[in-house]
Amino acid sequence: MENNVQPQSVDEFRSFLYSAQGIRKTIIQKLLKNEPIENELIDRLRHAIEELTDNRTKGEMRSVTTKYSQFSIDIRDEINGLRKDLAFLGQLLSSGSNNYSDCLESVDFVKILGPYHPKKEEQFKVELEDCVRFLTGFVSGSENGTKPMFITDWDGTMKDYCSQYATNIQPVYSAYLMGRFAREYTRATAVLTAGPLRGPGILDLTALPINGPVMFSGSWGREWFLKNKRVVHDVGIEDEGFDAISRLKDELNELFEGGEFSQFALVGSGVQLKVDRITLGVQSVFSHVPEDLKLRYIDAVKERIHRVDPYNRILFLEEAGSKFEIEICLKSSGEVWNKGNGVDALVETLRESLSNGRVLVAGDTFSDLPMLQTAIQHNQQV
Repeated sequence: MENNVQPQSVDEFRSFLYSAQGIRKTIIQKLLKNEPIENELIDRLRHAIEELTDNRTKGEMRSVTTKYSQFSIDIRDEINGLRKDLAFLGQLLSSGSNNYSDCLESVDFVKILGPYHPKKEEQFKVELEDCVRFLTGFVSGSENGTKPMFITDWDGTMKDYCSQYATNIQPVYSAYLMGRFAREYTRATAVLTAGPLRGPGILDLTALPINGPVMFSGSWGREWFLKNKRVVHDVGIEDEGFDAISRLKDELNELFEGGEFSQFALVGSGVQLKVDRITLGVQSVFSHVPEDLKLRYIDAVKERIHRVDPYNRILFLEEAGSKFEIEICLKSSGEVWNKGNGVDALVETLRESLSNGRVLVAGDTFSDLPMLQTAIQHNQQV
């Protein structure tokens, strides 16, 4: 790469990574169907990592621009994900066979993933063995031949946290293993995430087929993607609430288009357009956003809220929860929706039952506990 290459804009960087994710999605579809993987697809992943590590990246910090500023973002997760994928695919495809289930036996995950363990490679080996032992016991303990259900959080559970939510994309090795486990060992596997389905959301960030063996939800399970359509559970939301959120989304889009606030699309949580709220990142974990710009951004958001809800009847701004993000929420006099409600909504839609067989629940934060509590109410084998 020549030394005079100009930094990418925020939109160019995001589009580049989504294009690379499209390659991953194609590879996963072929792997799950035991179809040949063309060398061109692997070469395109190699090209992606070459571009990510060109002279616009210093160490793990990538220089990107907006019309008004140039700043750096941490792309460690994006780089490492591609490196892991190339190592995984190199081992998986080395035999030349399309029977990937058999080829998987020869893949050395300790060698591929161990070096990325936050403590040491030996600890990863121990944790991997414990995980395999637990899952083997879990799926073999099914009653009367009934396969178990698997209900899981996403960020921090099935996927590492990333400095930018908008580019927190799932690697191939993760998607393939998750897809295989869901298809072969569970009767239903569902992801409940606090983020949205689209815009960007989980359906943009996963490498799995969105109509495949794993079902996806957003907004704590208020919105699901089932049988190729979005299913929304709007319990407790009045029509004026939907209207206010919709109009505010339009107002915020104007705020981001080409102005000094466009960089906030890649700041931490970015812009997450959920069913009953909007989450906005206002600062990165490295505090690269100048404090005066952050405050101007929050003031501009408040002004847009006032345009939509001048009498403060429908929306409220939550600033106290985190120094990294703010949330604009719908006011509600009823019960606050949580992931337990999301589990109930899925089970009802599928005409399933948590009482049948075993249930595995995975999560990493307090917001995931309602999933476990809901499952335990119906099934002691959780």
